[in-house]
Amino acid sequence: MNSRINPAQLARTANATFLREALSRTRERTLGLLEDYVAALGSDCKVPRRPEFTPPLWELCHVAWFQDWWLARNPDWALGVKCNPDAPKLESRLFNADARLNSSTIAHDTRWEIGLPDLQGTRNYLAASLCDTLKLLEQADALCAADPGKADQYLYFFRLCVLHEQMHNEAAVFMAKLLNIPLRPHNACRPGVQECGESVQLRLPATQWTLGWQGEGFAFDNEVPACVVQLQAFAIDSRPVSWAQYLEFVQASNHPMPVFVAFENGGWINLGYGQQTPLNLNAPAENISWLDAQAYCQWAGRRLPTEAEWEYAAHTQPAMQWGQVWEWTANTFLPFDGFKMHPYVDYSKPWFHDRKVLKGASWATSAEMVHPKYRNYFQPDRQDVLSGFRTCAVNR
Repeated sequence: MNSRINPAQLARTANATFLREALSRTRERTLGLLEDYVAALGSDCKVPRRPEFTPPLWELCHVAWFQDWWLARNPDWALGVKCNPDAPKLESRLFNADARLNSSTIAHDTRWEIGLPDLQGTRNYLAASLCDTLKLLEQADALCAADPGKADQYLYFFRLCVLHEQMHNEAAVFMAKLLNIPLRPHNACRPGVQECGESVQLRLPATQWTLGWQGEGFAFDNEVPACVVQLQAFAIDSRPVSWAQYLEFVQASNHPMPVFVAFENGGWINLGYGQQTPLNLNAPAENISWLDAQAYCQWAGRRLPTEAEWEYAAHTQPAMQWGQVWEWTANTFLPFDGFKMHPYVDYSKPWFHDRKVLKGASWATSAEMVHPKYRNYFQPDRQDVLSGFRTCAVNR
């Protein structure tokens, strides 16, 4: 197993001891990001009402609610994916929480109007939720010891809650860039993200590749059932497109640069997080939309890799450099044949058909999320995501 994906593999397959540490470590980052937001915005953490923003205190209360909903308030948590999502839940610790914090039913543009706990109340809600989650994890550990064959079932919702909170942490990093909020590096960045080296062409032979998750462990519903894909021989960049390469395209085509990059005093600079820094021309271009990536490919006579090509290369090529930016693929986000919704029904199904698949991870992605089987997805015009791309040779 590639050492780069060991934490993510463990998050999907490891025991309660690992999950206890991952839940606590993830919460530390959550609270650290909250401190950075409070330092910049004040205790109420107000942000403008815009589609790409969400009120930070609502986000945090939603994280606590999510853990309670699927664990502390869910009598059937031990059933895992067999759990009936519509089964009655226990009473919430927060008054009328379901009507205020269920993202499946609360329209995004109404979240500014919902009465929420204040800053300390939000911290208390998060603490109480995590406390109950860790107590239930002790029960799950005992169940796993008694019946190891059902460990994936007993630990399913704990694994889901770790990854769900980590997704919200990364979203907070995205939003902080838009709001120009300074973030301390240990809150913003995943430790150990390596800089990219030179780009070479990786030539892979025709093969059959199993796309998606197979075997034991946790999987998101859009990753299963795995399907066999026939791949033709192809050549793929060993690293994402750099700023130097992207600037050559921009200057030749007059294509607009992302809003986070500016030309000042004779040089290109990065904007965001309360600072201006010289643009690292060797770094992967980021905040690139799928539409931008497609325009680059058309100019360069290249193409985006398919989801299966990217996954095959990431699994089999040691020289494949990834994990610095989310990487657009050519694929529309669609279910695999035989798709069945998991209890959290709104994770995948509502977003099929109008979003594009991204693979890999960004520098802000938590280590437990950095897995080549994971399917991220966004609208093709999004530029606030820490996204870039690599290219493939056009098949002749």
